Amino acid sequence: MTPRGETTQLIKKALEHDEEACTRILNLYKGRIFSYVYRMVRNYHDAEDITFDTFIKCFNALPSFDTSRPFTTWLFTIAHNLTMDHFRKHKIELEYCDELHQSGDDLAGEYEKKRKIERIDHALTQLPPIDRELIILFHKEEHTYQEISEILSIPITTIKTRLHRARKRLHGIVQKKPENE
Repeated sequence: MTPRGETTQLIKKALEHDEEACTRILNLYKGRIFSYVYRMVRNYHDAEDITFDTFIKCFNALPSFDTSRPFTTWLFTIAHNLTMDHFRKHKIELEYCDELHQSGDDLAGEYEKKRKIERIDHALTQLPPIDRELIILFHKEEHTYQEISEILSIPITTIKTRLHRARKRLHGIVQKKPENE
């Protein structure tokens, strides 16, 4: 992560067609964007394409970026919009489920922690895209409710409610015993 001032300086240099600044911006954020997109689309090549398109759109729209706002929020908004376009283009259902389950945590030892992380990663793939996206943005990418609200264009109260329900749904999937046990 770079301090906001350093990012602002890189943006100013990029606007002056400084290729090194553009490369630095790309290198600073491509991993996070790719990780986010990949977790959403679950396809390496599609994630690469969407990540590439995110940065193309970012650099083309950079003159309109308001430097008083967080760059990562703006960049993730672009990635989110392109990911949703991908889902629409491929007619992938963007459903939202409202199943309730008890939440809790009982980790016992390193082996159990590792197994639980694996179950969580697998369970994430079973969530609808909107649930998966909220969990990734909040827990993996560590965005605030406000930032997620801006990225997804959804009110903060809706974010909190959907995130709470997504966590419960994820917990329910993780708590189910795998068929091979």
